[in-house]
Amino acid sequence: MSATPLPRPLRLGFWIAGALLAVNLAAATLLALGLGDAGLLEQLRLVLMWAMLPPIWLALIAVGALRHAVGRWHVAAAVLCGLGDGLGATTDLTIVLLGMFLLGHVAYLVALWPTRRRSLAWGPAGIAYAIVGLIAGAIIAIGAGPLALPVVLYALVIAAVAAFAAIDVPGLLGGLLFMVSDLVLGLGLFVLEIPDPLRSIVVLSTYAGAQALLAVSLQQRLALGAAADEDET
Repeated sequence: MSATPLPRPLRLGFWIAGALLAVNLAAATLLALGLGDAGLLEQLRLVLMWAMLPPIWLALIAVGALRHAVGRWHVAAAVLCGLGDGLGATTDLTIVLLGMFLLGHVAYLVALWPTRRRSLAWGPAGIAYAIVGLIAGAIIAIGAGPLALPVVLYALVIAAVAAFAAIDVPGLLGGLLFMVSDLVLGLGLFVLEIPDPLRSIVVLSTYAGAQALLAVSLQQRLALGAAADEDET
């Protein structure tokens, strides 16, 4: 299927999500430098963790994602990840963050299952993804204590998502960015002391990029919004 132009709602959703991400990272930088009201900046970042992904969900809904089973699962996955962002930041509980993300990635796998034979998961490359996920999970699990087993499981699931998402260029890049984001997050939580704003910049930028690219992949595969855009021209 040939690529279709990005519909206007999706472009707008990406711009809004990008602006919210930029403000979040600016607040993290000010906190790290000891500038401004720390309490106010922390509250701002908390609000932004809840607000960053909804523009992408709403954009996908606006272009018709919910009319397709694959689109419904994709939106559900993105919502679960967004709840992980918000609840994880609000409760400051790692198990809540990982649990919601794990559910979100399982939902992504369900959304990607119909196109599995077109992905890199359906071939030798799938083994490479599994090995990378296992190694990364094992490294992070060393410092995870009682969460060691869930961490390894999570790493394998995110590797599977990346492999199944590798259907087209946006999906391939989005999956890889997801792996980078979660690897750095896991290292920062359990293995290394990664100072803010460096951790926030790497984790949130790659995470938001992954969400946007996977949304592009979904839009291109289902030609979401194409008819509406043709009517406008």
